[in-house]
Amino acid sequence: TQNRPNADVGQHIRSKLSVGEKMIIDCHGHYTTAPEAHNQWRENQLAAFKAGQPSPVYPEISDEVIRASIVDNQLKLINERGSDLTIFSPRASAMGHHEGDQQVSKDWTVACNNLIKRVVDLFPDTFVGVCQLPQSPGADLTESIAELERCVNELGFIGCNLNPDPSGGMWQTVPLTDKYWYPLYEKMVELD
Repeated sequence: TQNRPNADVGQHIRSKLSVGEKMIIDCHGHYTTAPEAHNQWRENQLAAFKAGQPSPVYPEISDEVIRASIVDNQLKLINERGSDLTIFSPRASAMGHHEGDQQVSKDWTVACNNLIKRVVDLFPDTFVGVCQLPQSPGADLTESIAELERCVNELGFIGCNLNPDPSGGMWQTVPLTDKYWYPLYEKMVELD
């Protein structure tokens, strides 16, 4: 596991602290201030799906735009509240697993996770990444497992968000205790 980025987040944290110091970790941060170009791409992606077209090309978003979306908002609040580290993931309410199909969910998920990675790279002492998974109603877990592996092994993320209801409030998915989820849980254990 040592070849993974952030393989030992604990070591990273310990290196920032002297003996006896404390660190405040916000374990539930979402990118609520993502750049408008990212949000607009999602709207365009869903419109393309409805029109029977493939997802559009993801826009170029500069580091400056990403920095501004963090510094003027979330980083300001983090500093005001005294947090030292935030475990950071895409905005839960925008994951929209029930919109489109498995490919739409995969494309959206990759775009969201790549954006989180860029934030983490720009603010490595403040954020650690957690991924969204491309869950889609009725789909198996193959794409979710593949994205989890990519995010942990390539992007250095330390966890994932697992939606207990990818059907968007219809509760048409088996509960998280069902054996359906076991392959994902097994992969999570393997990646730990």
